[in-house]
Amino acid sequence: MTSIWWIRRDLRLTDNIALHSALRAGDVIPVFILDPAFSSQSPRRRSFLYEGLHALDQDLKQRGSYLVLRTGKPVEILRQLLQQTKAEAIFAEEDFTPYARKRDSRIGNELPLKLLHGQTVHHPKDVLKQDGKPYTIYTPYSKTWKAQLNKIEVVPAPKSISTPVGIHQN
Repeated sequence: MTSIWWIRRDLRLTDNIALHSALRAGDVIPVFILDPAFSSQSPRRRSFLYEGLHALDQDLKQRGSYLVLRTGKPVEILRQLLQQTKAEAIFAEEDFTPYARKRDSRIGNELPLKLLHGQTVHHPKDVLKQDGKPYTIYTPYSKTWKAQLNKIEVVPAPKSISTPVGIHQN
């Protein structure tokens, strides 16, 4: 099975649950989409992003893969890639920003999107008071957050990544 690893904020191979889940399914197509919704980013932020994408592409090439870069609305780009590559699933790390939650909900209703925890040390739903509500005072929140650190397992970077040939990088 071929899957798409949709890269958003997670420009890394180490400790990347979405990547590792996609690899367990078979071949992986690493994709980053330059979303027009973020076109107003400052030049420094854009430069930082491009440097990170370049470094990620180099890391992927060392493992037999490469970064596919597209520009456009994520739902449209992902739909095109699914049709073009016959990929069966899209793996991505869950993003908690309001824009991302709305975008991911829409995409998840239309496409086979599998969101996995990985953007934060603990999932926001895992650090709650005993009554199931979020903390409003920092000290008890911090104690609960720190108490859960021993449960964390860091996933190493894969040694190789199998990516189908014939997909244009940009």
